Amino acid sequence: MARIAPLIRHARKHPRYFAHLALKKLQFAARYSWIKAHGASDRQRPDPLVVKLMLNWRCNLRCPMCMLWGDVGWVKDVKENHDSDLPWEVVDKVFARGLPRNASFILSGGEPLMYPHFGRLMGELKRHRHFAVTCTNGLLLEDYKDEIDGNPYPTFLISLDGHEAVNDALRGNGVYRRVMANIDALQSLRRPPFIAIQFTVMPENVSSITSFCEEMVERGVDWILLNPGWFITPKQAEAYEHFMADKFGVEAKTDRGYLREYDYDKDEFEAQLRAVTERKWPIQIASHLHEPEWVTDFIDSPDKILGDRLCYKQWLRLDVLPDGRVPPCVQFPDHTVGDLRVQSLDEVWQGDANRRFQKVITEESLSVCAKCDNLYLYGPRKG
Repeated sequence: MARIAPLIRHARKHPRYFAHLALKKLQFAARYSWIKAHGASDRQRPDPLVVKLMLNWRCNLRCPMCMLWGDVGWVKDVKENHDSDLPWEVVDKVFARGLPRNASFILSGGEPLMYPHFGRLMGELKRHRHFAVTCTNGLLLEDYKDEIDGNPYPTFLISLDGHEAVNDALRGNGVYRRVMANIDALQSLRRPPFIAIQFTVMPENVSSITSFCEEMVERGVDWILLNPGWFITPKQAEAYEHFMADKFGVEAKTDRGYLREYDYDKDEFEAQLRAVTERKWPIQIASHLHEPEWVTDFIDSPDKILGDRLCYKQWLRLDVLPDGRVPPCVQFPDHTVGDLRVQSLDEVWQGDANRRFQKVITEESLSVCAKCDNLYLYGPRKG
């Protein structure tokens, strides 16, 4: 009953989005079967079921753990211009080409709400009837109330990392109250959007996981994701950089944005995760760590994959960078397999460069992939 009750609540509150997610599960199951049957063969790939648009690199916060702008963020150390936004022509090309029924978008950045065409993008989602999850820090949500009100297709994954004092110590003074005020504003709309919270588990907030979940449930959010802070070791970084140079002739550097150590209290982390897992909640609370016992391996064995080794995401989702280029994965955009400014979606998705990467990833995982949330979000064994 603990699992059924939140689903019933979800279906009643957001019936259209619930139907979308139910159909999405069926579509993903069919795609997993296709991948197992055909994998990295030369057979025509089915269209992507998800498109992730990185609308920009810019952000109005400087969170210390961010792989882009944080303490070791890679964006700060490269010479390219990161003030640019995804050309609207690329966005329009994706919509004009047409995607499978029930296909969806992930809108990210940087801070995607800083994208100058964000309101227009909300309108296109409604016109084409595609749902989208916007990954945001939530500071600019109120600016788009008019575009969100009455539009069933935008949903939001809002980052908060603990109660007010802890969150603001990580994200900046006053951030918590401003974000909560914007959440309240969205919840006051005639048809409030689906609102989820992403809690990045850090040493500073690990002891407050359960109490933070309680607070968010009281505030009426729809879903909570407990996302363990992602880190890699110097050994993993070196192995990845050699791999990319050897296989693709690429000088990799984006892995440096994850090169850090987290001094977690492992016992506390596991105890908090177990307390959340064993408790009955009125909403769904999820984590990439499907079992509390995974905590120790996640921290002590950074290169150990805690689930399926194969990155199924490569046959499910198309990623687009702010300049229109397409990487196999936006987490490490050192290598790209196409450019939507000058190529069609089909030319990139079915192209030789994309096929080659899929074949490589089928044979072996990159050393930095063990922590990647795509392994847990898109695997058949997803909990």
